[in-house]
Amino acid sequence: MYDLTRFTLRDMAECGLALRQFGLGVESMEEASNRIVRYLYENFCTKPIGEKSCALVRLFKTHPYEDLEVELAEYARSMLDRYPPLPAMKCMTLLATVGEQTEWNSRHTSVGHKAIPLASESVVAQIPMISQLIRQLGLDIKTVINPGPDLLVEIEQRKYNVFYVPEAIGNPYIPAQDSFVIPFGIKSVLGFGGLLPSGNLFAIIMFLKVQIPHSTAQMFSTLALNVKTALLRFDRGAVFAQKDESATAFGQIFTRNTEQEVAQLKSQVATLTQLLEVFDQSILVQSDRLEQAIEQLADSAQKLDTLNQRLKQDNLRMGAELDIVRQMQQMILPNPEELEIEGLDIAGYMEAADEVGGDYYDVLNTDGVVTLGIGDVTGHGLESGILMLMAQTAVRTLKEIRETDPVRFLDALNRTLYKNVQRMNSEKSLTLAILNYSEGWVSICGQHEETLIVRNGGQVERMDTMDLGLPIALHDDIAEFISHISIELQLGDGIVLYTDGIPEAKDINKKQYGVEQMCEVISQSWHLSAPEIKQAVIDDLRRHIGTQKVFDDITLLVVKRTELGVEKKSQPQAAALV
Repeated sequence: MYDLTRFTLRDMAECGLALRQFGLGVESMEEASNRIVRYLYENFCTKPIGEKSCALVRLFKTHPYEDLEVELAEYARSMLDRYPPLPAMKCMTLLATVGEQTEWNSRHTSVGHKAIPLASESVVAQIPMISQLIRQLGLDIKTVINPGPDLLVEIEQRKYNVFYVPEAIGNPYIPAQDSFVIPFGIKSVLGFGGLLPSGNLFAIIMFLKVQIPHSTAQMFSTLALNVKTALLRFDRGAVFAQKDESATAFGQIFTRNTEQEVAQLKSQVATLTQLLEVFDQSILVQSDRLEQAIEQLADSAQKLDTLNQRLKQDNLRMGAELDIVRQMQQMILPNPEELEIEGLDIAGYMEAADEVGGDYYDVLNTDGVVTLGIGDVTGHGLESGILMLMAQTAVRTLKEIRETDPVRFLDALNRTLYKNVQRMNSEKSLTLAILNYSEGWVSICGQHEETLIVRNGGQVERMDTMDLGLPIALHDDIAEFISHISIELQLGDGIVLYTDGIPEAKDINKKQYGVEQMCEVISQSWHLSAPEIKQAVIDDLRRHIGTQKVFDDITLLVVKRTELGVEKKSQPQAAALV
């Protein structure tokens, strides 16, 4: 089988060898033609599914009107209307056909195009596909209708082009658009053929369901010579497969003619010589293409090597830059001393899935107000890490200038980060929740994952934050969307904050860890210290993930109220915050 979308020189040679053999072991040109079109129909397929590339394959041969069978002569005469047929008038006669429909598999059952009369140049001009076929084969219409004997030998031995229509739908040269081309998915049309020593034209037309490159179409001029070799021995002999007693009347009885045999042998020699020349030319063309391809590959290899070296250098540089940002992130995380706040038991954990993560958490104690921040920047890498650093700096700055109003706090932070992200020409944003704790009360502001309020007995309350804000740095003004809620914490109560890397972590079967499982572990461990609770969650998460790769940052912050402490030092602004 041959794939016409990737037709190679080897395919052409193998196909041509097969086509040349179809003139052997048969008694007429029609039998040889049927074998040829059947071979083309069966062997041109789309790999690897093996679907046939041809919807219909037909072989035509011009034939004098006076030598046509009665049925074909009547068909040709009916097409001429009032135009009187001349005995020597050439008719484009359907000799063999094969296709998807039952009636397409015999010239006798074919409805149309059985014998197309080529009465004159003007008549041929009214049949667009036939006139274009003749021209693209390198012939003159006048020569086909009435070839001059002086030019016949020269023309017959020419190498012809092909009839090639790369886009069949809507093409004026391809008829029956609505009844044939569109319903049967005809995408391109390819015809090839030439002249026989008798001056008669033969042509194979393939209606294809695939589009083929121009380079493939060009190869069929060589296959035309192979087909000609198979048909030569019948040029002045038996054309039609069935002959009867009336064959004499139609010129179907042939006698031995030494002169004709010599002419036929000369034509065979000329055709084979031409075929060798074409093969030589094809080999030269393919050799040139191969050398060009080798040169292009060598050039591409050189460019790839240069690019690879450049990428290595860029990777080293970016690796160094990412390492610096990663170190800066670790450096600005709360240190153990900062988490030692009187009256509170605090434990934090952050693990980046990449060299630089986009998760953020912070614990700031200013004037008796403990501020907890947690956020998640979209994506990973350098930009995400930088935006995380910006968020931490902005939160710290607003705390230092004693901004107590939660709406103004988040609005100012959003405007700052939005303008920086725009300057970076980035599309990054982050979810961010800010919690302020003082005097046993905690206020929650900003949109992030659920905030978990855990009561002294281990009961977990899941607080939705979707209505408390919008993602930061996504829009320039989010003030009207910012809100906050206040919740009282008794002794033994606490807060758990996390990023989506925990509930969305998957095991080897792609099952997510889930918020419910995390709440279960927190509830069962709540009698322990904050570091022990944190470790219990992380250990259970690791058990769930197993050997699966971690695809997102993991951040967890546990805060537990243990005794009266920080409230004693709170300032008036602490009360205002809550």
